[in-house]
Amino acid sequence: MRGYGRSARMRFVCGRYVVLALMLGACTVAGPPPSAPPPDLGPSDPILELRPISAGAEARAAQLFARAEEAFRAGRLVEAREFTAEIVSEYPAAAVSARALLLNARAAGDAGDATAADTASQRYLELLPADDPRIASVRLLQAEAFTDDAAVRVDRLMRIPAGAPASDLARAMVLARGAADMLEPEELEAARANTPSDAALSWVLDVRAGVAALEAGDERTASQLAQLALDSGATGLDQALARGLLRGQLPEGRERMTTLTIATVLPIGGPPALADYAALVAEGIEVAAAEVLGDRFDVTITARDDEADPARTASLVAELEEESVWGVIGFLEDAALEAAGQARDRGLPLVSPTARSASRGGEGVYSLEGPDPQAAASVAQYAADQGYLRVSIVHSQAPESVEEADAFELAMQSLDIPVVGRFAYAVGATFFEEQIIGARNALRRDEIAALRLSEDDTLHAELLEPVALFLPIPSEDVEFVAPQVAHYALDTLAIDILGTSGWTDPRVLEELDSRHTTGVVATAAVGLELGSPGSLAFQDAYERHFQRSLVSPVPALGHDAALLLLEALRGRPRSSAQVREAFEALRDVEGATGIFSVVGGRVVRLTKLVYIDNGTLVPIG
Repeated sequence: MRGYGRSARMRFVCGRYVVLALMLGACTVAGPPPSAPPPDLGPSDPILELRPISAGAEARAAQLFARAEEAFRAGRLVEAREFTAEIVSEYPAAAVSARALLLNARAAGDAGDATAADTASQRYLELLPADDPRIASVRLLQAEAFTDDAAVRVDRLMRIPAGAPASDLARAMVLARGAADMLEPEELEAARANTPSDAALSWVLDVRAGVAALEAGDERTASQLAQLALDSGATGLDQALARGLLRGQLPEGRERMTTLTIATVLPIGGPPALADYAALVAEGIEVAAAEVLGDRFDVTITARDDEADPARTASLVAELEEESVWGVIGFLEDAALEAAGQARDRGLPLVSPTARSASRGGEGVYSLEGPDPQAAASVAQYAADQGYLRVSIVHSQAPESVEEADAFELAMQSLDIPVVGRFAYAVGATFFEEQIIGARNALRRDEIAALRLSEDDTLHAELLEPVALFLPIPSEDVEFVAPQVAHYALDTLAIDILGTSGWTDPRVLEELDSRHTTGVVATAAVGLELGSPGSLAFQDAYERHFQRSLVSPVPALGHDAALLLLEALRGRPRSSAQVREAFEALRDVEGATGIFSVVGGRVVRLTKLVYIDNGTLVPIG
């Protein structure tokens, strides 16, 4: 029994050892529990130059970077840029070199230096692999720097690749939509052409290019672009716009291109000199049709030749009034414009660049030339300001000259300055002795009476009162009148010469001996001078359109006549009456030959008072 007991105990003890051994063995097989994976710290910072660097240089670079970060957070952008620039240039092998470059870009962007921010950012991007998630945030930095250049902003945003972080894409989408909305159709096409194939937001451009295509009437291209946008992942509003384009619908506030037809009636088959002039006018009209209203209007020109025959002019205008034209430009001579105006039944608007008889053509007949009563009244005010005691007037019997003389005399009456005589000469006259002597004697007679002298007394210039002769005459008469005014020595009697814009016509100043115009005070059109913004813009448009140099001033006249008509059509009027209403509401339209407004149914240029000094116009006041 004891033996059995020992045996049993031994078995029990041995059993416990077996169990323990099994447990220990199991623990040995399983091993320690696995540790947690290390946190994802993202891609490592690049280094500008991979080469050895001393511990001291590394420490100095780190110190500079810490100071740069502190300056940046405090808004001391100049300091931040200086510290980071030093790291980039002096310690390019430092661990913080690329981070310094990126901080330099951010500081430059915040300081408004878009070019520097863009350049530094681009250098940083070149350090990153193609799939680096930081690319999107750096592209955003570039885009946000260009606050005033939508095209460049779009370009940088379109370089954000698909797969970029969602938060970056959300910011980029907002910026891309806003910038793309500012681009013209041709700019959109250029941006699309430069967009990489892996761009995450290419659909932003596709949708807007589709809208522009549908506005221009190109439904097929609009549908293709809309489908491309949807296939590329267009979301939100852009997705809705794309689906609308597939149905032929434009977004609210956008309209399809408007097709407008205007006409010209010019003496292309007339006398050679007039025909050549008309051809140049037609060139200016063509440029205006192509340029003035932009891509959302398709302007076509119906050209007619009246062969310088007023009867044929009237017939052509009557025919055009039956067609779908919104206005007619041409009528270089007074007889043509009058005949055209009287041939209409429904008030088709007519615009001449050169005729002076618009008022005799009826309602809705306009010309860039003609009387300017306001300019004449401004000369009267100048006469009052200068203290002239009396004035005489010499003018042509042409209605336009008469109207300016009337306006001047009326203004002088309101200013209590006497007009002591008006002397008119026949249209086409070349000798003006009677009128000039008559005006001189009228002024001299009143002078003598005012000074209580007799006819035999000698008049000394220093005793004479300030008086003037006003000559509101057309430019073609100035070349004959001015030398004769000088010949009769009005200046020896201290008689000043006043005039209107005929005296300051560029052709007059170029062709007439300057001694005949020096000292004259007259009105001059603002914007007519060489190098004015309007003339330079027209020159650029002309040379771009025809691919040749502009060598004549004549096309500018045709351009400006068409400019006014097209501006009146910009609001898409639906009747001739509405066109006339819009035309007569035009104000301060800058063209190649001046700044135009329509006042009281007539086109007038903005003018200023000038003193003519050896062919140069010197502004007064």
